[in-house]
Amino acid sequence: MLNVINTTTIHGQDRLIQAVEEQKANGRGLITVCNHTSMFDDPGVLSLLMPWHWLWSEPLTEKVRWSICAKEVCFKNELLRHFFLNGKTLPVERGKGVYQPVVSIAAHTLAKGGWVHLFPEGRINYDGKLGPLRWGVGKLICEARQLNGGRDPALLPFYHSGMGEVLPITMDRLNVGRSVEVRVGEHIKVDDLTCNCDSPDMAVQQETWKAITARVRAALLELEAQCPTNPDQTDVAPKREPPPS
Repeated sequence: MLNVINTTTIHGQDRLIQAVEEQKANGRGLITVCNHTSMFDDPGVLSLLMPWHWLWSEPLTEKVRWSICAKEVCFKNELLRHFFLNGKTLPVERGKGVYQPVVSIAAHTLAKGGWVHLFPEGRINYDGKLGPLRWGVGKLICEARQLNGGRDPALLPFYHSGMGEVLPITMDRLNVGRSVEVRVGEHIKVDDLTCNCDSPDMAVQQETWKAITARVRAALLELEAQCPTNPDQTDVAPKREPPPS
């Protein structure tokens, strides 16, 4: 879909492949984060980044990512529920905050050396620009660290552009002849922040989650500046209420 009927350029794919290989070997776990501009970002972009043999060997190697999707979108009936669960996708309820079982499930996955991908904006941003991030990504890192003997999961950002042209909000099929660019960044270091994850003061913990999330956003903004501009679809996108905090 993206390599044949469309054209894709990936910068730094080897960095992600190495990160997945290493997290399986050392048991740290890996979190990847990226922007969200279309309904096809996952599995589209994520499939691009993974070698084909990971899919065939998944029952033995477990290198394919786990993802998180809104319950009302991906789990609204039994057919979709089975489809997405078999595609290693977990349900999250919008507006229910960071204290949901899915966060703990994802943290346990990371503590066992798994790979979890997040769209930290928590929604598709049809203006094509990186929006505010939910600080659930910070809580997930802290919880995984606590479950894994004080070891932080690896944290790797990437940014993509052009997916809003491959699957615009106005279409129910993929476009042809478009260009997509994916840029994988450097690992984000947060060990100077995660030392506060175990604080007995809940206010300190929450500030730590927010500080981690702010660092993730800074890394994504840096990648955004290096990529082509995403299309602005706000004129045709459905009107939505402001996202809950």
